[in-house]
Amino acid sequence: MTSELITSASNPRVKFAASLREAKGRRRHDRFLIDGTRNIAIALASGVQCIEIFIPEEAWESPTRELLAILPEPASSMKTASSIDDLSHRIRWTRLSEIPMRKLQYGEQDQQAIAMAIPPQTTLESLPSRIQTASESTHELYLVLDRLEKPGNLGAAMRTADAAGATAVLLSDPTAEVWNPNAIRASLGAMFTIPIAIGNWQDLFQWLMKRSVQCLAARTENGKPYSQIQFSHKTAIVIGSEANGLEDRWQAEEILPVHIPMFGKIDSLNASVTGSILLFEVIRQWQST
Repeated sequence: MTSELITSASNPRVKFAASLREAKGRRRHDRFLIDGTRNIAIALASGVQCIEIFIPEEAWESPTRELLAILPEPASSMKTASSIDDLSHRIRWTRLSEIPMRKLQYGEQDQQAIAMAIPPQTTLESLPSRIQTASESTHELYLVLDRLEKPGNLGAAMRTADAAGATAVLLSDPTAEVWNPNAIRASLGAMFTIPIAIGNWQDLFQWLMKRSVQCLAARTENGKPYSQIQFSHKTAIVIGSEANGLEDRWQAEEILPVHIPMFGKIDSLNASVTGSILLFEVIRQWQST
């Protein structure tokens, strides 16, 4: 396999990729960056379309096992044919010398690979087909994040949802940008393993109601303790933003407020921690019946 070597940080392809570190560049070009071989491998295995992968010149010459896992044949004699390998053959592979690689990397991180990719679908209309592809279970478990603000918290919540085997994550009027590289890093690749749908809260709520999903809104007060709730085989947990919590708009009669008792001085939990407690309580109940 051949690859082009770029030695200048002013190279147009390097400058274009570097512009994707900013939200403005990602919105304008409909592209985003994936840092690190592990996240890239997960993205490829999940069917994410990577256009180009940049690799430091020295890593290309002496690749690690992690890098070999994403390189297409015949660069690695250790792999067998796979869907990842098929996708890898369609990617433009580019070697970067130290200076352009430093321009493209995030902060002081020393990544062995950085991929430029096309964002996967996040429309509510396409979610049913993506759910069917991802799971054949009769149970459905959704994590709804309302106006989540911080990419790091989004990534952590996605990691939690993946660990709980959630059906999908619904982002209600999010402030945090989905394909922010910080969110991807914090998710450890979970941004690519669970279907995501973005929409306004009314559309998401109506979509859940049409699927007969039980909706529970996490509240810091005036909710029923989570340990006293019988969760349906179709359940959605709704969690609010870090700064403002869950707003009053999630107070419809069909939505049951749920409360996690607090025994210290602090009256709230991080969104991903709240999600962990409630999602795994749902799973515990399902497994005990």
